[in-house]
Amino acid sequence: MKKIFITGGTGFIGSNLIYDLLQENYEIYVLTRNPEKIKKLPSSCQIILGNPTIEGDWQKKLEEMDIVINLAGQNIFSRWTEEYKNKILESRVKSTQNIVSFLRKDSLLINASAVGYYGDRGNEIITEESLPGNTFLAKVCVEWEKEALKAKENGTKVIITRFGIVLGNEGMLAKILPIFKLGLGGSLGKGNQWFPWIHIKDLTSAISFLTKDKTEGIYNLTSPNPVTNKEFSQTLGKILKRPTIIPIPFFMLKLVFGELANEITSSIRAYPQNLLSIGFSFKFETIESALRDLLKSNS
Repeated sequence: MKKIFITGGTGFIGSNLIYDLLQENYEIYVLTRNPEKIKKLPSSCQIILGNPTIEGDWQKKLEEMDIVINLAGQNIFSRWTEEYKNKILESRVKSTQNIVSFLRKDSLLINASAVGYYGDRGNEIITEESLPGNTFLAKVCVEWEKEALKAKENGTKVIITRFGIVLGNEGMLAKILPIFKLGLGGSLGKGNQWFPWIHIKDLTSAISFLTKDKTEGIYNLTSPNPVTNKEFSQTLGKILKRPTIIPIPFFMLKLVFGELANEITSSIRAYPQNLLSIGFSFKFETIESALRDLLKSNS
């Protein structure tokens, strides 16, 4: 039985991913710094206490692992101060450095990143070959990926997964749903910016697929059918049977989120070219099918 080590395994994505990996008969090891969060994990998981940003005994366990999935990183959805921006960067870079230094030569590292790598690109169709942008998040992703790719120097296989906006029972959708249910939802800013979404089930299925395919490289984990922010808002309102006529102006987002508002309203028309090329099939290809699945009780 192959062993998989996961950082960030108690978070939104990690806790969903674990169930997919257990179906593949992997032995799962989860690194967590919070013993309370263990309760939400399946009892078959092996728990390792430790902080991925701090060196410790947990690193020795990496030498036994066939696959390491690194999802660790400070949540970006908070008001950005210079101190918080440093946490966003350092949590990703430091945890990746601490993992890479103990990886086995014949192991596989699947390292998270984000389509924020590309920056604000308007209507340009973005594939994994596209160059990085100049925004703060783009620079974070560049540094994050650079640390992960250093593992190749020691013979470890490396897969970089650039996540789109993940729709599920937590994350962005959960935060905006109450507003839309009140009929106060609408597009962000002008609404014509591209929204690179993916259903949580497709995201976790894609990562599980990559653990078996093991084709090294960069993968955009986004739906093959991105929509504009306005289309997303209108579809959500349609399913909830609520109006979506009140756009949220940029200056209000700026007041609430500060610099993060620029990232929230950026346009990234990402396409999962590499994932499709190795034969992955999406279960939820349209925004309506994804939202209807996630909002069954409201449809």
